[in-house]
Amino acid sequence: MEAAALPVAGDLVLNGQRSEDSGASAPKTKKRSGRHQQKLQGAAFAALAAVSSYLDSDEDLPSFFGRLSATIAQQVGARRAAFWRLGPRGTVTLQPEPFGFATPANLQDIRIQLGLNGEGILERIVFRDELDLDKGTSAQLDLLWRECGLAGMKNSIAAAWRAGDRRIGAVVVYDSRRGFTPNDLWFLRLAGMATGLVWQYKEAEDELGQTAVRLEEAMAARRHLLNNIAAGGDEARRRFASALHDDSLQLLTGAELQLERLRNDLIGSRQAVQLDQLRNTLLKVEDSLRRLLMNVSPESIETVVAVPYNLKGSISERLESMRLRAGIEPDIDIRLPAGVPEPIQSIVLKNVTEALTNVEKHANATRVSVVVESVDDGIRVEVSDDGAGFVVAESVNLPGHLGLLAMRERAQLAGGSCRIESDPGAGAKVEFWLPLSQ
Repeated sequence: MEAAALPVAGDLVLNGQRSEDSGASAPKTKKRSGRHQQKLQGAAFAALAAVSSYLDSDEDLPSFFGRLSATIAQQVGARRAAFWRLGPRGTVTLQPEPFGFATPANLQDIRIQLGLNGEGILERIVFRDELDLDKGTSAQLDLLWRECGLAGMKNSIAAAWRAGDRRIGAVVVYDSRRGFTPNDLWFLRLAGMATGLVWQYKEAEDELGQTAVRLEEAMAARRHLLNNIAAGGDEARRRFASALHDDSLQLLTGAELQLERLRNDLIGSRQAVQLDQLRNTLLKVEDSLRRLLMNVSPESIETVVAVPYNLKGSISERLESMRLRAGIEPDIDIRLPAGVPEPIQSIVLKNVTEALTNVEKHANATRVSVVVESVDDGIRVEVSDDGAGFVVAESVNLPGHLGLLAMRERAQLAGGSCRIESDPGAGAKVEFWLPLSQ
């Protein structure tokens, strides 16, 4: 018996028999398949375009979901569409502005619990993708909506609204005249996934905005604290300097004058020699107090309680005082921009004074350099010397070097930075930068 011929490539076999017009039907099948692919691609593009348009718009979330629901309903031929949001306790509620509902207010009261152990209808059908289409709908899903009081519904399908593995909710369409198809379900899943990504982006954007607000609040608090510290510190410094100048030093001057009159009355006597010794002691005390006054208030004594100091003049005067007392020759290069805020001037002066005090007490230097300049919307200050140097890592534990820590804290509080460089026998450099905008 002659063997039956096998179908060749391109032949259509219907009910076990070869079609006589297979050559004519193949192009038609390909054409239908091509149109079908074009339709799916067009629907996918519409979904992605509708979702991504929110990234460039200023509309609020309810308006966006209302517009997106309308687009989804149009693409799948549904009369109604809605997004349902999954809450933190496994309760699903309606996202505002669903499409096609005459009385959406009735839907706002619907609460759907996912169920324990993943056995709820939404859990299985939506999040586990177990939805089965039968006659253009999901019978189990339809029953769920009817039990929730959704009247007049004919058919429905749903897909997960998620971002990666994160479940955000469900997107649901209702009432297709022709019944829903697997292609509609495919489109719905694509729309849910794209919406999830945009939702995640929006949440990240909102969190970034909230972080920016908190950062600005922290910056404002820091500026307020800086101004209070600067104002309080300057006020305390001025009061102390004023009391020292107007009280203690004046009393010493009066004592010296009385001592001088006693000495004149006792010239040539043994007591006169003792009075000379006492006078020298008082002069040393007075000199010590005046140096303390200079450290506390680098302005000239005459302007201690006057208007705010001139920064360049104050630094120059401090360097000149150090040159006269310790013989350390100064190099100074100060180029300040106009309008430096007073709190910043105060920090610059305090840090420079602290650095120069350390040089004078500990460095055994012959030269010191101070550079102040405008850099990167702020002020850069450098104080360097040719002294003995020290090990920076051990500086916190050295007597008299706690001021280095204070310099760092002042700069950081103002939003700037401070760096200290030194090695034994190689001098030291203190460099700090402060922003001008406070």
